[in-house]
Amino acid sequence: MVAAGDNSRALGGVNVRRRRRAAAGMVAVGLGLALLSGPLGLNATPAVADAVTDFVPVGERPGNIAVNPVTNKAYVASFEGVSVINGVSASGTINTGDMPWDVEVNTVTNTVYASLIGGTVAVVDGATELVKASVTVGDEPYKVTVNETTNKIYAGVKGGVTIIDGATLATTFVPFAGGAQDIVVNPVTGKAYVLSNGTIKVIGAGGFVTGTIAPSGSPILSVAVNTVTNKVYASTVANPGSKLLVIDGASDTMDATLASSSQLGLVAVNTATNRIYVAVDGPSTAGGVKVFNGSTNAEIATIGTTTRVNELVVNPTNNKIYAATYSGGTTVINGQNNTNYTVYTGNEPVAAGVNTATDKVYVVSYLRASVGIIDANVEPPVKNDFNGDGFADVLAREASGVLWLYPGDGSGGWLPRVQVGQGWNVMNALIAPGDFNGDGNADVLARDTGGLLWLYPGNGSGGWLSRVQAGTGWSGMTAIESAGDFNGDSHVDIAARTASGVLMVYRGNGAGGWLSPIQVGTGWNGMSEITGVGDFNTDGVSDLVARDSSGALWLYPANGYGSWQQQRVIGQGWNVMNSLVGPGDFNGDGNADILARNAAGELWLYAGSGGAAWPTASRVGTGWGGMTAIL
Repeated sequence: MVAAGDNSRALGGVNVRRRRRAAAGMVAVGLGLALLSGPLGLNATPAVADAVTDFVPVGERPGNIAVNPVTNKAYVASFEGVSVINGVSASGTINTGDMPWDVEVNTVTNTVYASLIGGTVAVVDGATELVKASVTVGDEPYKVTVNETTNKIYAGVKGGVTIIDGATLATTFVPFAGGAQDIVVNPVTGKAYVLSNGTIKVIGAGGFVTGTIAPSGSPILSVAVNTVTNKVYASTVANPGSKLLVIDGASDTMDATLASSSQLGLVAVNTATNRIYVAVDGPSTAGGVKVFNGSTNAEIATIGTTTRVNELVVNPTNNKIYAATYSGGTTVINGQNNTNYTVYTGNEPVAAGVNTATDKVYVVSYLRASVGIIDANVEPPVKNDFNGDGFADVLAREASGVLWLYPGDGSGGWLPRVQVGQGWNVMNALIAPGDFNGDGNADVLARDTGGLLWLYPGNGSGGWLSRVQAGTGWSGMTAIESAGDFNGDSHVDIAARTASGVLMVYRGNGAGGWLSPIQVGTGWNGMSEITGVGDFNTDGVSDLVARDSSGALWLYPANGYGSWQQQRVIGQGWNVMNSLVGPGDFNGDGNADILARNAAGELWLYAGSGGAAWPTASRVGTGWGGMTAIL
């Protein structure tokens, strides 16, 4: 301002697994205030990140998703029918009668197929979204897959696979004693690879079984096909060691067996780059994705994720890979250099789909009964970017009330400071929440002595638009801080502590107003500092840190739907600091950082690593002792 005055479901006694498994838990990390050894990583190249732009509600207990890039529609199977998403919003539900287990779409004919609990496949006209036929396929049709080239539909049932002719709806049954847990087709060769009780059954183009792939002592868990090289990739269960099998699609015999020290899971292939991506389970409950070169079978990299990967999909048009994890964070991997970034799409993901025409990815959250939409063409906002250059900045108020903008240079340093206001000493609380009113620019919230809360909208170039009153009665709060997107709705929120120590989260509505507040904790009056630090543990959700009276710094990770994961100590000795700031990613390495000022007026950067330890702290300024507020 210029002046302050201006995973599974049961039915009929039968417990049926959803399309993907889920694993619970978090990984404990220990971070310290001490100057730890290790590279600072200031020159690391962050991934070109995608933003979550929408959360679309779908039917109860959602399952698989199918995307039609031609019509820009997505279809989600649920207990209530097939929910339809018209690009970015819900547009209705297809009444299939019985509850659908799985859904698939033929983009050539614009026909949707839903396998139903009663033993049929509903054939839906994609234009009218009406069921035009029902085909009996057999008991427990959990999986349906389409070959668009041959217009054949494969329904995995209890006793095998039923093949439907898409033109005539005539059926052919192929029996397998182990049933069919997954079906992957190669539209080029006309083959279908059926995961059946730990083996792969190969159905040729003629509709007959042409082979079986059954590695000794190693049940197969997941299958993917590279239609360009005609290679099939399969992960095996650890017994004793997990493996990635490379199978020649012409002869259906193994070309190579790649051993892994980690338990392998889902497999996905980028046909454009001939890279193979395999989910891994690390120690405890950590996860990750292994990257293999399809030409040499060499392992290129392992990319860690906070929790286990439930879903893994590839967009070959932009060379990005999306690993949706149990805790709700989807890690976006840049296939060009394996850099990555995590966004929140909803806990317990059970399916994901890609629209290669719009570069949108749809992640189905079972827990939230919603679909988080990731848009590769939208960059996520930089929390403290007040001047619009894409780098995190810092605002500081001196005792006279002058407000200064200290523009970050994107690598842990500064550009020349600029005065951006005066008269701010009438405010007794200043908060930098990020983009509070939804216009794409970083804003400031300020409380005056009368308890009024004011929104000062940033103009994106280091200045302010006209202020707007955003609340009353805030004088009873002993701390007000940015909570980032606490509840996973893509809008920034505010955390506030009452005099009695109750911590409240005031949820923003994304347009400069509020949703109803929620109580998220008690006993917080023992904390001498509370600071919003963004996504500090790289799980896609914004976190809080709090310092107790002994100087211990605690990380409180939000779980993305209005509560906390397990808090933990991440440092000791922080009582020597008299101000903590969470500017976001200040040094440009893709991880959220902390700035801290000591009694000597020195400003220190504690660069978050998103992992188990911080790199060496670095001093990034002196003479900050005269500032009465830093944000």
